[in-house]
Amino acid sequence: MFESVKNALGGSGVALESGGMILVSETATASANGLVSHFLSWGVSKNHPVCFVTLQQTWSHYCNIGNKLGINLRQHSEKGNVKVIEGLKMVSEVLEGVTEDISDHPFGFLMENCKYPLKNLYCLIKKTVQPWKGKYFILIIDSITSLLSLGISTKDLDIFIQYCRSLINHSSVNPIGSLILVTSYDEKDEDASHVTNSIAHNAIVHLSVRGLSTGLSREVHGDLKLILYDRQKPHLCVPEVQHFQYKMEDKNIKLFAPGTSACVL
Repeated sequence: MFESVKNALGGSGVALESGGMILVSETATASANGLVSHFLSWGVSKNHPVCFVTLQQTWSHYCNIGNKLGINLRQHSEKGNVKVIEGLKMVSEVLEGVTEDISDHPFGFLMENCKYPLKNLYCLIKKTVQPWKGKYFILIIDSITSLLSLGISTKDLDIFIQYCRSLINHSSVNPIGSLILVTSYDEKDEDASHVTNSIAHNAIVHLSVRGLSTGLSREVHGDLKLILYDRQKPHLCVPEVQHFQYKMEDKNIKLFAPGTSACVL
């Protein structure tokens, strides 16, 4: 768990265990892998069950990061504390013909036209988190905009997101879990921008990871913005923005105020 990220969220008034939807957006020049690893490690360190849907990176990739952080994610998976839905692996099953009957397959829409292409994927996620009903859990989907490249429309993706959100909102009073959605954001990509902005509208916080406008640097890897709306005062449309620059280290994300590093002009 990255203490700097934890402190930044806590200082912004974001209490993860209070539940809600969290958006993490990345760009082609800055990866959100470190933040995803933070939420994974935070969940297992607090003994909260985690459902992790991998659509961009492999499960092994995050296990390797966990090993560097001193967390054995495979062991947590074997114990049932972390349940993984390996999207990339499932896509290969369909495309390579490993699975003959794809009528109920989460990615059967790749080979057959479906009215509700993401229904089977949602049903699998719902079945996975069902045993945790009544307790706090974390659902992470990395990266949900990857589904756009598989032919999913923004309309179907919006519906899918709302259904996933319902899993942590069984009542209108308080969420029973946290839904963490990762998107790849590109201003020139209208569909990805639409999905990112749509999620941000309902998220309790938006963690935006961007590359430096000044280019690459060894000491500063990018910008991190925490964008928060006051849900208690919906009439205030201007969000609070906390701006950091960061450096990725083997076992930490170092955050500091913009311009305080001599390496960035």
